[in-house]
Amino acid sequence: MSENSKNRNFYSLSQILESVSSVIKGTYKSPYWIKSEMIKLNYYPKSGHCYPDLVEKTNGKVKAQIRTTLWKGNYNRINEAFIEKTGKLLGDNMNILFLAEIKFDAVYGFSLNILEIDADYELGILAKEKKECINKLKLNNLYNKNKELKLALLPQRIAIISDKTSKGYHDFITIIDNNTRDYKYFHMIFPSLLQGDAAIGAMIKQLQAIKKVKHHFDLVAIIRGGGGEVGMDCYNNYELASEVANFPIPIITGIGHSTNETVVEMISHYNSITPTDLAYLLQQKFDNNSVTIEGYQSVVEGFVQDYINEKINILNNGYSYVVNRSKEFLAQQNSSIISLKQSIIYSSKIILSSSLNSISKLSSNSSFSIQKRLSIEEHKLDRNTKSIDTISRNLLINQRQKLKFVEEKIELVKPENLLKKGYSYNTINGKIVTDIENVRVGDSLITKIYKGEIESEIYKIKKYD
Repeated sequence: MSENSKNRNFYSLSQILESVSSVIKGTYKSPYWIKSEMIKLNYYPKSGHCYPDLVEKTNGKVKAQIRTTLWKGNYNRINEAFIEKTGKLLGDNMNILFLAEIKFDAVYGFSLNILEIDADYELGILAKEKKECINKLKLNNLYNKNKELKLALLPQRIAIISDKTSKGYHDFITIIDNNTRDYKYFHMIFPSLLQGDAAIGAMIKQLQAIKKVKHHFDLVAIIRGGGGEVGMDCYNNYELASEVANFPIPIITGIGHSTNETVVEMISHYNSITPTDLAYLLQQKFDNNSVTIEGYQSVVEGFVQDYINEKINILNNGYSYVVNRSKEFLAQQNSSIISLKQSIIYSSKIILSSSLNSISKLSSNSSFSIQKRLSIEEHKLDRNTKSIDTISRNLLINQRQKLKFVEEKIELVKPENLLKKGYSYNTINGKIVTDIENVRVGDSLITKIYKGEIESEIYKIKKYD
């Protein structure tokens, strides 16, 4: 009932809100199935309740948004069923189909209370995304690309993408490192998240790191194991799958689950359900080649033994032949050496006698020639000595005359001799006057003459061009 104040009708706030509540209760008598995007779950561990933020967008523009409630009991039941059916936890950025009751309270306002979330709807979305990923890989000719790579005959060098704490990882390296046949493997771990949306970027980053050093490895093993089915949809992501498909060396997977094979497992070079099976696969590669090699070994050993026996017989026959031929050859050579020795002795005596005669004649001729040559050279030396003596004396006389002429000239230009002839020179302050520019009126001028000097004072200066 409205009240009146100054001719105005008005209602109390509670009246208006109770009216709204009454309308909503009368209109929305049962829960409704609603489709929306849950951008944030807003789970509070302490209370166990969730307050999901829901939004609807068209072409990126928000058409509607609201914060809803998901009480603890409903959340635990829904989340458990969701994991069992989809392998995913309820979380942020999910498209959901949910059942909610619509309420309005005068104190707490409008609310959507979520009662159920359809896991089959999410399963349909995941299946659609998986199918789209497979079709896109096939369209781009990537689906079988990694499978077509040739695996090394004995794959020993393994790059492992896993979590260091993963049980599957420890099972894998325990088997290959402690194999009974003492096969040697080299392995290096590239740590990564293995489930959930964040695992996509982490695994791609590690694959790109391995690609830079791919020449050090024969294959890449993606090993998960030891976990449940939660978070496996990351292996259906196209970006991760295309990185695996395009990888330049074979990739094998042991992700450790038995249902709904993921795209990454489908396109990998080889997939095994568990890391343990994957380790035994690598051992089997060595065992297969070992059996083949052992078979060849017996064949080769028999062939080698026959070959050795044949060569021993040939060597024995050859030995007897060589010994007999050697004895005959030594006898012949011994006889030849004796004859050659006698011939050399006789020839040496003849050559020695002839050489002695030649040396005697050569000695006589050489002595005469040397004496004659010495006499000629002595005459030449005597003549040259006399000639050098004459030339030296003439040169000495000539130089003495030149020296005397120079001394006479020096004597003529001595200052005292010039003064005797009437010459004089002037000084000012002890310095000889050579330039009129150095003379000033009033200077004391000293004139040097033979046997004296004249002191005068300058009172006038004339300059000539």
